[in-house]
Amino acid sequence: MIGRANLANVLCAMAVATELGVPPEEAAARARDLAPARHRGEVRRLGGGVTVVDDSYNASPAALKQALDTLSRQAGDHRRVAVLGEMLELGDRADELHRSVGHAAQVAGVGLLVTVGGAAAAAMADAAVAAGLPADAVHHVATSTEAADVMAGAVRPGDIVLVKGSRGVKTEVVVDRLVAVCG
Repeated sequence: MIGRANLANVLCAMAVATELGVPPEEAAARARDLAPARHRGEVRRLGGGVTVVDDSYNASPAALKQALDTLSRQAGDHRRVAVLGEMLELGDRADELHRSVGHAAQVAGVGLLVTVGGAAAAAMADAAVAAGLPADAVHHVATSTEAADVMAGAVRPGDIVLVKGSRGVKTEVVVDRLVAVCG
């Protein structure tokens, strides 16, 4: 499991275990065996040294920013790629919140950004370009199938690819295609 959010969750669980009298050694042994649920931060190592962080189960502005921060810390010298689906049900602030994530993608050093969805996802892409990502490194598409097509032709050996979006956007389609392309 990767990311500071997961560390915070484990630390909270350890505190509760300690309070309930669970020996620290037992709690630590259980923590070592933790693994993410399907599409919730699964790290998948594919052929060509491609790594996919499949966090396609759901998304919120805070969770997307946290995932981008984790991507920036994990990638090292590898190209950071983010496929970010629209965050649904954000109401009147949807465009503003999507733009803030587009800016965060640039700050995280993303080298290729694919946004998926409607006008709010397009605003995310536009904000990434406005923040400094080269326009040719940012793609906006309407569907995850289109994003999968983009990624099938754009993924490079050694890439670290974050895939995250609201459940309704179905970004797991991108993960499935990458697995098929990269093995």
